[in-house]
Amino acid sequence: AMSPMCAMNTPRTRARRQAVPRADSASGDGGNSPGEARVREAMDELDRRLSIGSPGAVDVVEDHDDEEEMIDVSITNDREGDDANFRIDDDDDGGGGEGGGGPPSGAVGGIPPPPLCKPDGNRVRNDRPPSCPDTDEEENLLLLDEVRKDVIRTHPDLRFFLEPADNLGQKRYAALERILFVWAKLNKGVRYVQGMNEIVGTLYFVLAQDSDESWSRHAEADTYFLFNALMVEIRDVFMAELDEADTGIHGRISNMITLLSLHDPEVRCHLDEVGIDPSFYSVRWLTTLLSREFLLPDTVRLWDSMFASTHKDNFLRYVSVTMVMVIRDRLLAGDFSACLRLLQAYPPPDLDMLLESSRALWIYESQVTLACHKGGISLGHALRSIPPPPSIVMAYGLHAGRAPPVSR
Repeated sequence: AMSPMCAMNTPRTRARRQAVPRADSASGDGGNSPGEARVREAMDELDRRLSIGSPGAVDVVEDHDDEEEMIDVSITNDREGDDANFRIDDDDDGGGGEGGGGPPSGAVGGIPPPPLCKPDGNRVRNDRPPSCPDTDEEENLLLLDEVRKDVIRTHPDLRFFLEPADNLGQKRYAALERILFVWAKLNKGVRYVQGMNEIVGTLYFVLAQDSDESWSRHAEADTYFLFNALMVEIRDVFMAELDEADTGIHGRISNMITLLSLHDPEVRCHLDEVGIDPSFYSVRWLTTLLSREFLLPDTVRLWDSMFASTHKDNFLRYVSVTMVMVIRDRLLAGDFSACLRLLQAYPPPDLDMLLESSRALWIYESQVTLACHKGGISLGHALRSIPPPPSIVMAYGLHAGRAPPVSR
């Protein structure tokens, strides 16, 4: 973005020099004051060393102070919109004095401008560093720092990432950094978001542990490919501008809570009463694909089923709701802190039972919905007509999905 002083310059066909005259109380000769001599030297230096690609504008503003004299030179490139500023600190007392003129209305008085840079990155002042901070370089360093902070917390107790021999643990963490950094640079619309490190860490662990060395040696490249393919489907969860969409994080949380309200309204109401907002636990569940809720072998088993599913979003939603219903008795007996502890530090489950129960719930709901819509029967009639699978925990507010018999 252009500086405020540069923004006031209108396009011109040739460079223009403008100096603000001042009364020199020390010498009495305003035309030969040391300050104006410094201005002329600065302008000659700018003309000599700056190569602007198209005609631009040059404005010079003198800001007088009892302590120092500051001269701002602003150069605007009309073609590119680039701007540069030049500051001269004048220790000569001849320019001071009460009669000194202040900056004109278009100047930003008292605010030191950014350093002047040539198109090749070199500064005008010899006493400044030889190159300007490169915007892309600074952005890269910030991104790498953000990624690294999360990577070193990925599976911190897993020996795979702590292997001391030949510094393998650090090399594996470095592979995660490269994968996330390169992906974020190539996908600037999404960029890096916390939680991606958990997904990449799990994928890399599995691929690097392959018994076939010809496969495991390419674990880093394969992890990048799989992560990119997965993000094509779930990237909306990580995009803030899509939070409210059905595919965004808030939309997915809403769909999950709607499903919980349908099948276990008692637990849903209890969590609301004790003050548990769904985002307290579901954000992490959905953004990390539940990789932080289970032990790594269970996560791998869960992901095997998820990747085999043709509807990964539905799979994750039904598993998440089933996770809540599996611990419903402990939730109903708990207060805010007890419920939050259970949901944020999920107790180790029987994963096969959990997967079977979530699958049975989806099948049963599909059968009931089809009977109501296609068969034209009521929900109560459908629940009494269609026997629920034995592995269901709750369905339509009924324990094990069993509807009571009709009273005569």
